[in-house]
Amino acid sequence: MTNSITRISATLPEELRAFLTSYQERHQLESRSAALAEAIRALRERELEQAYRELGAAQAAGLETYPPDNLDGLERF
Repeated sequence: MTNSITRISATLPEELRAFLTSYQERHQLESRSAALAEAIRALRERELEQAYRELGAAQAAGLETYPPDNLDGLERF
């Protein structure tokens, strides 16, 4: 996985900007960008956890759902 960096611009309500700065300082992160990257990783992880919960529920109900090619992207590991 390449760690290329892309610059984006984000407009936030002051309340969220203040929280982001506070989080950065409390966790001794280099920048607000680093804090924002952590937030995005947490959102990605939350979505993945939800997908696994839904798959588990479908399997428990006997409604297993697999992609048409039966690949889930983990085969390369």
